Amino acid sequence: SMANEAATEQNAVVTSIDINNATQDQLAMLTGIGPAKAAAIVEYREAHGPFSSVDELAEVSGIGPATVEKTGIY
Repeated sequence: SMANEAATEQNAVVTSIDINNATQDQLAMLTGIGPAKAAAIVEYREAHGPFSSVDELAEVSGIGPATVEKTGIY
């Protein structure tokens, strides 16, 4: 059945994510974002408050516009 197929696809690329509520582990699953960049995103969020847009991710240390595009999030 379709439900079982969805459950087994653990490696699906995450493209729709709430960057203001996502955990470090969830952020690390994004394309182009590993554990180190995920940690930087969480730190930035704690220091500056919620992101107003996905584009603001480019302000995080180690993450530029190209990386934001790679993640595919919008």
